[in-house]
Amino acid sequence: MITFESIFHLLCFAVACQKYAQTFFDHWVILSAKYGFLFPEDIIPEDYNVSFIKPSNETIHIDQLKEQAESKGVSAYKEITVLGGKHYTERAKAVFTQGQELLFPLSDCTGIGYMLQKLTRALEKQDTITGESLESPSKVITQHPLKKHEVQSKNGTENNVGKYISLHQSLLHTEGEQVVMTIGQIETVLGFALPPSANKYRPWWANTLTNSQAKSWLLAGWEVDSVTLGVEIVFRKISEV
Repeated sequence: MITFESIFHLLCFAVACQKYAQTFFDHWVILSAKYGFLFPEDIIPEDYNVSFIKPSNETIHIDQLKEQAESKGVSAYKEITVLGGKHYTERAKAVFTQGQELLFPLSDCTGIGYMLQKLTRALEKQDTITGESLESPSKVITQHPLKKHEVQSKNGTENNVGKYISLHQSLLHTEGEQVVMTIGQIETVLGFALPPSANKYRPWWANTLTNSQAKSWLLAGWEVDSVTLGVEIVFRKISEV
């Protein structure tokens, strides 16, 4: 039986998680037991009563979550923070198996009330929560908001950026502090169409060296500043400071 108090705590926890994500991270997603990974702007067609605690035939499967993580660009991140109890951390461990570092800042909490308290205190202090890392369970680390990318050596760039080498070379010879390119212009430079995910999912344009498209602009000294999906991309020169 779920009491009104339990529902109230669940709603408060969901709101606190969202506020924490918005405060300390540039990119975040929601993990739904029915629909899987959802972006903040995604719309759920109707209410549902599906959970990971008591799986049913409507509960999303691990294989589906893996496919979503790949297609939506979530698996491209090197560091992934999971806000939730053991049922969510278990699924995160099963989905992200490509060397990502998983952080569980609420892993030491024994209930939703304690998790809510921890999130509330972090928001009040405007400081991130320390938590365990999957790669080193005994090590307590401090999480920080996403850091700006540091420009790496351009030696061997062609091997790193793969088929996006034309975009890399174009940006490498582009002057100024900012450049706006439409999707059509980018595809013209590349000589081929971008994958559908580039026009649907913001994480595809994430400034991370775990995928070749991002390497094409990062190793050229640029980073993605803003994205209008399916329309245009704004690149900004990376500061050398």
